Amino acid sequence: MVTINSKFSIRKDRNSGVEYQYDAVVRNREERKHMLGGDCECCQEYYRAVGPQPASRKPLWRSPNRKTPHSYHLSENDKENAEVEQHMQRISRHRHHWHRAKTPPGYWDIGFPDTQEASEINRRAAEMHKRKLVDVEAEARGNNSRYVARDHLTDNI
Repeated sequence: MVTINSKFSIRKDRNSGVEYQYDAVVRNREERKHMLGGDCECCQEYYRAVGPQPASRKPLWRSPNRKTPHSYHLSENDKENAEVEQHMQRISRHRHHWHRAKTPPGYWDIGFPDTQEASEINRRAAEMHKRKLVDVEAEARGNNSRYVARDHLTDNI
């Protein structure tokens, strides 16, 4: 199995000079605005119930903005999820530099799983790892990414 650390490295210049995921307490309001907005289990229900933040009403005499090219390819559910994510980024009280690691599937189950349950837990864990790898790859492609592909590091040496 390919690990994220074998494919990507954390950029020191975007992470307070360290090569590992580092979170520090930030009390300055202006600095917190630049951090990632997140949610806890309680807040997830709130964001689902509230949905996307309503758009501010523009004057009627202005023409509507054109849609971005990539918005044509998104389904309605994906568009709504993206809008909810933007809303959360704008108003979230839970701010951090790095997303908290997800709890592995079946972690809180008491007792020992049988063979079928163990294979299902392993399958869900592999899916969770693939999703995280896809997210890191997508972020690494961006210009302002916190990750850099390791093959790019060897090219620059």
